[in-house]
Amino acid sequence: MKKLYKRFSKLVFKFTSAVDTGDISKHPYHLNYESGVYREKELIRIIRDAMPNFALTPDEYSRLKADDDIGEMFRIGFSRISKAKKNKKGDYGELLLFLLLKTFYDAERLVTKVRLRSSVKDQVKGFDCAHFVVNENNEVQLWLGEVKFYKSFSDAVSDILSEISDHTKSEYLKDEFSILLPNIESNKGIEVPESIIEFLDGTITLDDVKIVIPALVTYESALIKKHQKVDDVFKDKIKKEFENKFKTINKHNVNLPENVEIFFILLPLEDVTSIKTELEKIEEAFR
Repeated sequence: MKKLYKRFSKLVFKFTSAVDTGDISKHPYHLNYESGVYREKELIRIIRDAMPNFALTPDEYSRLKADDDIGEMFRIGFSRISKAKKNKKGDYGELLLFLLLKTFYDAERLVTKVRLRSSVKDQVKGFDCAHFVVNENNEVQLWLGEVKFYKSFSDAVSDILSEISDHTKSEYLKDEFSILLPNIESNKGIEVPESIIEFLDGTITLDDVKIVIPALVTYESALIKKHQKVDDVFKDKIKKEFENKFKTINKHNVNLPENVEIFFILLPLEDVTSIKTELEKIEEAFR
C-alpha cells in the first residue's frame, strides 16, 4: 500500500461496533482525535497530497514523477478542479471517495473522470467515480459512486438518493457507459478485465452487469465537539447516532434494478465549511 493510503488508514477508521444497518448496507466511518481535536486539519492535508493520484492518469503520474516534476503534478491536478464556488463543487468529495475506495475496498479506478469535464466551471457529469472490483468469488463488479460532501445529513441523503434513482435508469446507464468506454485508455497500466469492456460496449446485456454504488455522505455532527478522544463513551454515543442516521435512510424508498447494489459510506465531520474553505485556499495557491 502506498504511504499516502496508509496515512489515510491511520486517520479514518471504520466504525466496527455492532450497528443496526437496516435494509441497505451501510459503512460508518469516523476520524480520530489528536490532543483533543478531531483531526480535520490532517484530513485536509491528505486530500491535498492525494490530488495528483486523483486527478492524473497513471500514465501522466508516472511521466511527471520520472521527470521529478512534482510541482507540475499538483498544478495540473488542481487545474482540473472545478472553479465553481466551494459550496457548489463536488470535486473534493469525489477525491475523498477515491481515497476511501482505494484504501478500504481495494477498488481500482477505471476512468479518471475529473479529466472529462467540459468546462472548468462545470461539475463532472454522470456518476462521481468509475471503479471496478474483482470480489472474492472472482466476480467482476462495476463500481459507480455518488458523493454528497454536505453539512446537512438530511439534505445529503435526499439529494443522493434522487440522483441514484435517476442514474440507474437503463438509458442513463447506457449513456454513462458510452462515455466511460473510450476513456479507459486514459488509465493505462491498470489491468482491466475483459468483461468490463463487454459491460460497457453492450456485449453483455445491461441486466447482467453487476453494478455497485458506493454512496458517500458527509455531515456535521454536534457530537464531535463534545468529545476529545475515541473512547468507550464516544463509541457508545456515535453508535446511536449512526443507527439514527441509518433509520433516516431506510425511510426512503429506493427502487433499484436487480443488478444494482448500493451501500452508504457515512463520515461525520465537525466543520464542513471550514474544510472546504481551507481546500479552496490551497487550490488558489496551486493554480
